[in-house]
Amino acid sequence: MTYDLLIKTISEIVENEQIHKVGLSLTYELPEDLHKKFNEELFNKTKEIGMNFEVADVYEVAIGGILVKFISKKIK
Repeated sequence: MTYDLLIKTISEIVENEQIHKVGLSLTYELPEDLHKKFNEELFNKTKEIGMNFEVADVYEVAIGGILVKFISKKIK
């Protein structure tokens, strides 16, 4: 999965009038490397001056009124 594919997938849901979106949330469990990549990309798009990037095991973002939760899948 890429960030662009994620946005496309969520856009499809947002634009589909047959999907009830009130209270809808999605959860993605991603491999550690992809989780970190997405986390850093989202941070860079929303960071404020003086903020430092730290990888979070779980982070959430609202896109088009849908809560998207990302969880790092620890590989053992």
